This record gives sequence, C-alpha cells and structure tokens, in this order.
Amino acid sequence: MARQSFLTGAVILMAANAVSKILGAVFKIPLTYILSEEGMAVYNTAFQVYIMFLSFIISGFPFAVSKTVAESTALGRYRRARKIVNLSAVCLSLIGLSGSVLLYLSAPYLAAAMKEEGAAMAIRVISPSVFFVALGTAYKSYFQGVSNMIPAALSQVAEAVVKLAAGFALALYCVKFGTLVTAAGAVGGVTIGELLATLMLIIGYLCAKKDRSDERESAGEIMKSLMSAAVPLLAVSVAGNALSMAETAVTRNSMLYSGLSEDDARFLYGAYTGYAQTVFHLPSGILATIGVSILPVIAGARARGDAARAKRVIELALRLTLTLSLPCAVVMYALPKELLNALFHNDASAIMLKTMAPFIIPLCFTMLMTSVLQSAGKIGAPFAVMVICSLIRLALCGYLVSVPGINIYGAIIAFGVSETIMAAAEYAVLKHYFSLRLRFVQTIVKPLFAAAAMAAVIYLLREPICGRFGHGFVSLGIVAAASCAAYFAALTLCGGADFTGMRKTIKTQ
Repeated sequence: MARQSFLTGAVILMAANAVSKILGAVFKIPLTYILSEEGMAVYNTAFQVYIMFLSFIISGFPFAVSKTVAESTALGRYRRARKIVNLSAVCLSLIGLSGSVLLYLSAPYLAAAMKEEGAAMAIRVISPSVFFVALGTAYKSYFQGVSNMIPAALSQVAEAVVKLAAGFALALYCVKFGTLVTAAGAVGGVTIGELLATLMLIIGYLCAKKDRSDERESAGEIMKSLMSAAVPLLAVSVAGNALSMAETAVTRNSMLYSGLSEDDARFLYGAYTGYAQTVFHLPSGILATIGVSILPVIAGARARGDAARAKRVIELALRLTLTLSLPCAVVMYALPKELLNALFHNDASAIMLKTMAPFIIPLCFTMLMTSVLQSAGKIGAPFAVMVICSLIRLALCGYLVSVPGINIYGAIIAFGVSETIMAAAEYAVLKHYFSLRLRFVQTIVKPLFAAAAMAAVIYLLREPICGRFGHGFVSLGIVAAASCAAYFAALTLCGGADFTGMRKTIKTQ
C-alpha cells in the first residue's frame, strides 16, 4: 500500500485542494454573470444549508474512521482496519440515504428559516449529494487513516472538474427558466461531481491490496470503537452547525433591522458570501490539509505511546501553518481588488475582503489545533472553547450588523474577534496537554519579518504595475509572484525556513 509521510501527504492534499478551490472559484466567475447577486444568494444559501445538513448527518464519522484505522495500522492490525471501513460504509450509506430524503422533504422549511424562500428548489436538487458524500466518506477516511492521500486527492480534483463542467452546462441550459431554476441547475453540478468522486473512492478501495491475516474481531467491538470516537464529535458538530445556522439567520434579520431593504440585504449578503468569503476561504481550505495529514500521525503515535514524536510533528505543523498563512493574509489585505477582479471581474466586495484578510491566520491555527486535539482524544476542551466563542460571535454579530453604518461588516468583525479568542484559547489547551515550547523568534518573529518584506514589495510594485496593466489577473500575477518570492527569500535569509527536526520527523514515519 502506498503510504506517505506527514509532510508528503500534506503537500499532496494541498495541491489537490488548491486545484479544486481554484476550479471552484473559476466556476463562480461565469456563474456570477449568469446568476447576478440575487442568484448567487440563492446558490450560496442552498449550498450552505447542504453543508450544514451534511455535517449534522455524518460529522464525527470521518474522524472516527481515520482515527481507528490509523490506530489499527500503527499496531499492525490491517485486517481490522478494512473491517472498520466495511462496517462504516454500510452504516454511512443508511444514514446518508435517510439524510437525502429528509433534506429533500424539508427544503421549503429550511429555505424559509434562512430567509431565502426561493432556495427550496436548489436545496432539493443538491439533496442526493448527502448520500454520495456519506458513502464516500468511509473510503476516503480509510485512505487518510493509512496515510495514503493519493486516492482522496484524485477524487477531489475529479469532483471539482465535473462540478464545474456540469454545473455551468446546467446553469446555461436553465437560464430560460428564470433565476431560481438557473441557480438550482448550477447546484446540480455538485451532485454529479459528488457521485463521480464516490465511485472513484470505492473503485480505489476495491483495488487496494488486501491483508490475509487470520485476525478476528466482532463487528460489535469495532462499532463500539467507532461510536466512542464519532458520537462526541457528532455532538460537537451539531452544536457548531446550529450556532452557524443561527448566525446566518441573525445576520440576515439584523441587516433588515438596520434599515436595509430586502433587495439591498440580499445584494450585500450575496456579495459577502459569493465573492469575499469565496476568496477568503481559499487558503484556509488548502491549509486544512495539514490537519488531515497530521491525524494518522498523532493517532498512531498515541497508540504506540510515542509522545515525543507526536509533540515534534505538532510543532512542525504549527510552524508550517503560520509560515503559509501569513503570505495569504498579506496578499488578500494588499491586493483585494486584483484578487476579486481576476476571479470575478467584480471588486465591489474588495473592502470586505481587506477587512477579513488578517483573520485567515487565527482561522488556520484554530482548524489545525482542533484537529490535533481531536486526534489525541481531547474533545471536551475545544468543544467548550468553540461554544463560548460562537456565542460571543453570535452576540457581536447581532449587535453590530443591526447598526446602519456597519451592517454586513459587523459579521466580519464578529468573526475575527471570535476566531482570535478561539485560537488563543485552543493554543493554551494544546500547550497544556502536549507541553509545547515553540521558539518565539523562530516561529513568529522571523515569519513576521518576511511578511513585512513581502508587504514592502507589494507597496513598491502595486501602483506602477496596476497603472500599466490594470487591477486584474496580470497585475495580480506579477505582484503576487514577486512578493511571495521576497517573502520566502527573506524567510530563508533570516533562518526562518530552517525547520529543525524536519528530516528526523519524516524519517521516523
């Protein structure tokens, strides 16, 4: 079986995530022309409901499968690992089928709850995806648990390509039927893409080499292990997604309360979720792969009682996260118009993106630290931190968005404050459990110095380059390439790129 080290697996998933995220953004370029802000609000509402509903249905299982598979393979129990995925596939397919039916039937009520009644049709079109994703999760989590990231990466890229092609084709075909039907057609591309991705994962699993050992373990014992890992995370996800749905409803209602008309509120919300958030979440989605890759390492190290290795890999992952998230924040802050024009030919939400940019750093840190704590079986502490910070975010959002001079920017401020508090609290928890001692100068000061050099290059080049080529793709490419080169050059010169222990970490995997 092809296995990769933590770093190699992270790179593979980052590349796949980068391709899929870029394709997803590319998909939205022509889509915004077809749907406009009103249609994008319907599309994003349907997709958001689907994601939240999917999380309610299967959350906990991806982590549980990967964790138990990683623990089993770390101890040489390969047959048990395959039995885990077979049982999980049966369980998740039943759950996914029930979820698809329930989402289809409840679509009008969910759309009304999100203050976007026109999204009911789009929600119904995307409802079969719940079944496909649930079934595919068992096989995807298996490959991640055995540190073989290639099948998951290939299926992710294929899903993104088909989603783009099918969604765009369906949207074009449905234009003559009106905005709501066109949005539903675009969402249909997601369903077709998820079907293909699931089929690829199943085929990859069936073709994988099987272990022929005589090890025996009852299905009941395996399900007990799975449930002990999945149920707490399911509770965490239910609470988290309930709070997220509440935030969406509060944001939409508060915008109306601030004095905006329903059309103006829909326009602003569509610009925020369809443009600014799309760009903002590109790097976080890519860097989330560090947490996925670290899961089998932490779980396997704990199964073998190797605390030193777990600590070493966590420190490496934290440094990588800061090193890679900093230039993303600088580019989004300094070049918001160029990013939005390159992707959407629409920079109306440039100030929104600029305001959000610094918060990509605590967001990426929080995602990684949550994954590490969950991999180590520490679920209670991050759950408590998440609930407290989400309530703070909800309260701030409700208050700030309702202020006429702030409106949608209140949601951005509330997000940034809560993510920063969450990152600080989770780091304190992580430091307590793993006795981490990150070197302040190496981990923080040197990357910040490199980020300052990067910002200086952007400041010097932006006006002359944009004056010659405009605020679009060409200017973005030139300035971003030069500034990123300056960032990594400065990081190398000051010694910030010297990841002590990296070779040792890779060799011990």
